[in-house]
Amino acid sequence: MDRAEHVRQILSARGLTLYRVSQQSAEAFGRSSRFYVPHNLRYDIANPAAVPTIHQMLALSHITNYALSDWLAVFGIDLDVIFGLRVLIQRRQTTLLDSSVYDTRAWIPWFMERQPAGVVQSISPLGQLLAHSEPRRALDLLAPNKGRFLYGLIGEADVYALPTFVPGSIVRADTRRSHGPLPESKSTAEKPFFLVEHEFGCSCSRLLWLGKDRVALYSPQDPCVLRELQLGKEARVLGLVDAEIRPIRNDRDSGSIMDPAILENSRLVPTANLRDLLRNSRIKVGLCFREASSLSHWVADALSDELYFAAPSTLSDYETLAAPPRHIQKILTLCLLYCIDFREFLRASGLPLNREGHDAMPDELALRQVPNDKRRPHLASEQENAPAYSGFSSALLEQWGEIPLFLRHSLEGLTGLKNFSSSDVFWVGRETHPLHPWLINATMVAVNRRVKKPSVSRKSPLCKRPLYLILRRDGSYLCGPCILRHGHLIVDSYPGSPSVSQQLRNRIDAEVVGQVTTILRRLAGPSESKTPFNLEAF
Repeated sequence: MDRAEHVRQILSARGLTLYRVSQQSAEAFGRSSRFYVPHNLRYDIANPAAVPTIHQMLALSHITNYALSDWLAVFGIDLDVIFGLRVLIQRRQTTLLDSSVYDTRAWIPWFMERQPAGVVQSISPLGQLLAHSEPRRALDLLAPNKGRFLYGLIGEADVYALPTFVPGSIVRADTRRSHGPLPESKSTAEKPFFLVEHEFGCSCSRLLWLGKDRVALYSPQDPCVLRELQLGKEARVLGLVDAEIRPIRNDRDSGSIMDPAILENSRLVPTANLRDLLRNSRIKVGLCFREASSLSHWVADALSDELYFAAPSTLSDYETLAAPPRHIQKILTLCLLYCIDFREFLRASGLPLNREGHDAMPDELALRQVPNDKRRPHLASEQENAPAYSGFSSALLEQWGEIPLFLRHSLEGLTGLKNFSSSDVFWVGRETHPLHPWLINATMVAVNRRVKKPSVSRKSPLCKRPLYLILRRDGSYLCGPCILRHGHLIVDSYPGSPSVSQQLRNRIDAEVVGQVTTILRRLAGPSESKTPFNLEAF
């Protein structure tokens, strides 16, 4: 549909014309303000590359009472898709992720319970437990306690998180468990991790609680990096890390440490204006202008729009200006690179978000797509009365607390699997004696079924060998480090594991299903049970 005609239809649904919108924007904001919508905007937006400014978008939202995110989507800017790139940017420092779902009316592919045919194995394809059903609205799937959890992306230079976590891991922190020490564990290796915001960024670290208002970040592997901080002034404990999405990357190392000069004059202080927000955020993620510009080039390529690119000099200029960039694409690039919440950016820019519209556009106007095009005319009414969870999914939600819907557009990048689907996922939640430490308390793994040939050598340390999913002839699965030698699959277990290594004849006793690319697992603290998920409950 022609964009100008599309905008005309949206305005017509509210009994408006572009001329009337222009008049109302002048009455509400002033004809000389940035929020003024010119009456000839129809001709400007006829060009597919032309997008109104963020001020004009907010004026359109205010006058029509349609959400700002919906108006952005009309002009080809889907905030959920764009911010899904944030977790794919390789970071030097650990950073907080924006877990917002901007279009709560978006349709999400969903599932219904499948009655297993027989005994459920300790490792099973997800398709044996769930089947595709009608899609659901994002709003119906968001947890009622939204805000309980925060998410962080582990950076290459977070010496407190490595090597327990790997660069690119996404960790979840429970904000309800951020005050005071937990019961002491017998082993240093069992001490829990916390997500901590401090004057030089963010870290995922074990903590030494030194008193009422003092903690120390420490790493058992490198006691020399212990750093003492004062709570409230120099640091804030955000929550206990209780889960991880771990990408398996054997070719990445720890990278370089942030240049200490970047940290100069950094403090844990609130940002009152756009200049401070940009500078402080850039410092926290550990980027110089040249590095940030290089990342913006990657963003522009990923989104096929050169307006997302920003030169080093342009990025430097933005930290001296009080007004936001003219192009919305530049605003989104800054939010992506510096891990700034989109609405926080708009507030720091002085935009009156209290005047944003609140209604969601109808699907046909917002161009929302229903997964697989299976929508029936009565689908919406069906969804209003359908239960959100039951059986397996209900037990899963009880264990995890919420579904991180903000990651739904990042799954291909996180798993490394093109055209990722539920058939690439295997349930490992009943595995009581895993063959690798990363699989302890694991819930699911993603498997690349196109990689079926393990290495023939044991030269690599066991902890660095790829993990494979193996199907035995009796229908059961194994998951662990594996090599192929003289026609035999040799599946090793880690030292101290109650399981033993196994040797199976390749394609006779067993065959390789694929290589594990991502692991979803819980991280139990000293006071938490490490009992695997109980599938017998339903």
